[in-house]
Amino acid sequence: MSALAGRGVTVSVSTDGTVYNAVTELNSCDMSLAGNTLDVTQFGDAFVEKIQGIRDCSWTLDGFFDPSNTTGQVAIRSALVNDTALYVKIVWDGTHSILQQVKPSKFEVKAGVADTVAVSITLDGTAAVTIV
Repeated sequence: MSALAGRGVTVSVSTDGTVYNAVTELNSCDMSLAGNTLDVTQFGDAFVEKIQGIRDCSWTLDGFFDPSNTTGQVAIRSALVNDTALYVKIVWDGTHSILQQVKPSKFEVKAGVADTVAVSITLDGTAAVTIV
């Protein structure tokens, strides 16, 4: 069986694409890599023919708000507020990872009187994905 335990996932961010720092207090991350296909079928073709068009990647991170995580959560929020460079890297199992330059598009903090203070972050890819 090749299933991976989610608890081993690590998420980190970088402002220069070189030095990555952990984003702490997360308990969920989603990476969605998609490509649109373009129909290039011509008269006389027996089957539909397609080519791949533009690809896109988006990232969603959820967990507990941690304002002391200055090189992680705070760096993401700062990149959103100041429109500065940000890179994200997720390591799935200690070996296999994926990284990309991103633009934060949402940094949402929610709190309830009988609940924890939660954070939900959305990152939109803005360059090629690198699979390591």
